[in-house]
Amino acid sequence: MPAADTGGTGAPTVVASGTLTFNGDGTLATPTAPVTGIAIAGLADGANDMNITWNLQDATGNALLTQTSSPSATANTFQNGYASGTLSDFNIGSDGTIEGSFTNNQTLALGQIVLANFANPQGLLRMGQNSFQTTLSSGAPVIGVAGSGGRGTITGGSLEQSNVDIATEFSNMIVTQRGYQANARVVTTFDQLTQDTINMKQL
Repeated sequence: MPAADTGGTGAPTVVASGTLTFNGDGTLATPTAPVTGIAIAGLADGANDMNITWNLQDATGNALLTQTSSPSATANTFQNGYASGTLSDFNIGSDGTIEGSFTNNQTLALGQIVLANFANPQGLLRMGQNSFQTTLSSGAPVIGVAGSGGRGTITGGSLEQSNVDIATEFSNMIVTQRGYQANARVVTTFDQLTQDTINMKQL
């Protein structure tokens, strides 16, 4: 591997070494089992240490390497890893699981949203802005997975129903309406004054 990838400088870093033996017809003689224990540690980009297994035979036991008098070329590539990817989208399941979709066509659970039950939900203290606080009357929260223990489920990508304080919003609406009426009267009065001024000029 390039020395810079493992935090070094100069010549490439030797990850592992070994010997391959071929038969007279160019087929692989040894090793006949997968090569294990190829460890790569101390990656400069901060990635986790890797442990690679190199399979030299296919599922039927045929060797994937040959040695023949011809230019070197890759005939087969089998891997169980994935290319690097970045988060492109996410979805929230009914149990609160946050599942991320990545640009390498892979999905991964990123976390989970939990819900809480209270013995007396009406005893919660309203803090404003849809926030509540536990009290002695509400009891301690019983936290768990959505859809279990009497807890509701979660619907991703949806808006909750309105839970604002109706009395407060109704009062705000009345104040706004009174302000609009006052402004409308000012405009009406100004129009009347303008018309009277025009009439005086014509006389």
